[in-house]
Amino acid sequence: MIGTIAALNNNIGVVGVAPGVQIYSIRVLDARGSGSYSGIAIGIEQAILGPDGIADRDGDGIIAGDPDDDAAEVISMSLGGSADDSYLHDMIIQAYRAGVVIVAASGNEGASSPSYPAAYPEVIAVGATDSSDRVASWSNRGPEVSAPGVNILSTYPDDSYKTLSGTSMATPHVSGVVALIQAAHYKKYGTVLPVGTFEDMSRNTVRGILHTTADDRGPAGWDADYGYGIVRADLAVQAALG
Repeated sequence: MIGTIAALNNNIGVVGVAPGVQIYSIRVLDARGSGSYSGIAIGIEQAILGPDGIADRDGDGIIAGDPDDDAAEVISMSLGGSADDSYLHDMIIQAYRAGVVIVAASGNEGASSPSYPAAYPEVIAVGATDSSDRVASWSNRGPEVSAPGVNILSTYPDDSYKTLSGTSMATPHVSGVVALIQAAHYKKYGTVLPVGTFEDMSRNTVRGILHTTADDRGPAGWDADYGYGIVRADLAVQAALG
């Protein structure tokens, strides 16, 4: 998943959606891919605090997008479970209020709604599509947006590459696009965009840009298969630049 976001553009293997981005890799699952909601919540807290362990070092009330702080601007979670959890949701709300964009896999059960934490309103739930832009049969419905998630080649441990499928593969595509949006806006205007909400259709928030620039498939507007559509990095960056 990290390779899909940030693999270097060096003519070797694959290139990430946002190859210039800095990555904080915070482990919340074990080698088998198992973990707890409390562990995920602690990982989110660490992403807000950043490597220096202080969320707002300069005390100006700005966390995400503040060059004097080192909080993550985007949290990408290729994981999920079936149950709600108040501690996890509280930490997600804290990150959302700090201006952090949170992206999570909708799940691979073919269910009618996303798993948690993607199901929370503060989180961008991502569904998976194939090379023909069809929604994968196993991709949970009700996502906010969709992205490529079938037969995705990316980096793998031990300096190797592997092709995998799942909403976990679609999620980093969206996280990378969010990173591009925020980087483009920051470079031009000196600030990052607010996160926005599920209903946003303006171009003044990250979620609004994702919604209005997505390749709208299926019925017009949001639908339960594709969400607002398949993300478009090129159009999203253009919108971020105004």
